[in-house]
Amino acid sequence: MSRGDPGAPSDTDSRRAADAQGVALGYEPPGDDRGDGRVWIPAGGSHRVGGLGMYQKARLLAAVLERGPERRAIARRATSPERRAKLVLLGAELDRLEPAGRAALRARVAFLPAGGGLLSNLNAWENIVLPLGFHYPKRLQGAAAQVHGLLTELGVDPDILLPKLPERMSPYEKKLTGYVRILMEKPELLLVDDLPSGLDPAEQAQVTGFPAVYLAICPGGTFVQLDGTSEV
Repeated sequence: MSRGDPGAPSDTDSRRAADAQGVALGYEPPGDDRGDGRVWIPAGGSHRVGGLGMYQKARLLAAVLERGPERRAIARRATSPERRAKLVLLGAELDRLEPAGRAALRARVAFLPAGGGLLSNLNAWENIVLPLGFHYPKRLQGAAAQVHGLLTELGVDPDILLPKLPERMSPYEKKLTGYVRILMEKPELLLVDDLPSGLDPAEQAQVTGFPAVYLAICPGGTFVQLDGTSEV
């Protein structure tokens, strides 16, 4: 009796691929994980994920970014399919990809931590353009005008902010600098941790416009706000 083409996808493989289609971010924690940390975000638009505890969010971010204090614990527990988390990014299930494919997929994803994720020895301009020049050198042409335009649109004087080191910045300026750095790289999926954290009411009102700015620059992209706090 024929067993079929061993290289052909099985019914299970086809169902898993179909489940991942149209999903920007999907995460199902291991079966023995505590709490309900399931996240399933369709591709496109702006979304907010609430109700995750610190532990659950740290696990999610560690899985997406492959870094953070929970990463080693995840690796120790991932000894069987039943104990591994299921992670879908931009329509692909990561367990189905080779390491090079996973790395390429994660390069299309960006994360903005609550504190901006800046390097302390670089000023705002350097924090924005040095990563851009390393990853996307062709985008450096015209970058100065783009950065000035974005900062002005988001309510900050570029001539005042760009020379500042992080230690001289307000919480909003740190968050904004990290955000503009990410916008210049144009990721397809952007995760933002606790967007209003550390901001005064006027600044909190200002960051409500962040999703619209991202979606104008990255049509078809997906903006995901993660409420709460995280150490990742």
